[in-house]
Amino acid sequence: MSQQIPFRDKHPYLVNLTLIAVVSVIFVFITLLFIDVFTSHGQEKLVPEVRNMPLEKAISKLESEGLKWEIADSTSFNESFKPGVITDQEPKAGSYIKAIRPVYLNVNAQHPRIVSLPKLQDMSRLQALAQLQAMGFKTIEIDTIESPYKDLIVQVLVNGRNVAPGTGVAINVPVRLRVGDGSIEDTNPYNPLDSATMDSIQNEQRANGTFNQQE
Repeated sequence: MSQQIPFRDKHPYLVNLTLIAVVSVIFVFITLLFIDVFTSHGQEKLVPEVRNMPLEKAISKLESEGLKWEIADSTSFNESFKPGVITDQEPKAGSYIKAIRPVYLNVNAQHPRIVSLPKLQDMSRLQALAQLQAMGFKTIEIDTIESPYKDLIVQVLVNGRNVAPGTGVAINVPVRLRVGDGSIEDTNPYNPLDSATMDSIQNEQRANGTFNQQE
């Protein structure tokens, strides 16, 4: 009587292929399940409106909705909002996001940023404007006064008072620049301005069509 050969021994390649297929299916299933859990697939949440809310209230609102949060900016000061409230959020209210994604919050600073006023006297109007704007000043007023040198900063005023270089000034405070009009005759035979300042003044006068080249 002949001994029956087991199917596994008779068709080893077929058995191995079957096992590989089964293991692959299980692996794919586990992978998809892991991805589904990790990315919170199908678990999107509605982002509430938290702008104009104090930070603590905004955090409580987001967490009650099962959302994470992060502060994106807390150094900027916006006069349109009260100190310490949310000025902006990303994503916007009404958006749907996954629970693992944070809502980024911009918090209004408690006070405007204070900067040290640079030395602007004897600087050309264009140079002074560019420097103040680069520092974040939004309101820069300009008027002219009698002076031997046209388009040169003579005085810098804050709240109506002449301020010295190095004075701490809030960037939301208006700064007034008093610029020379060139109406006073210069009795000094020596030009006290360096070449860089003179070039800047001449370039500004060319742009305004007021520069006269002396022969």
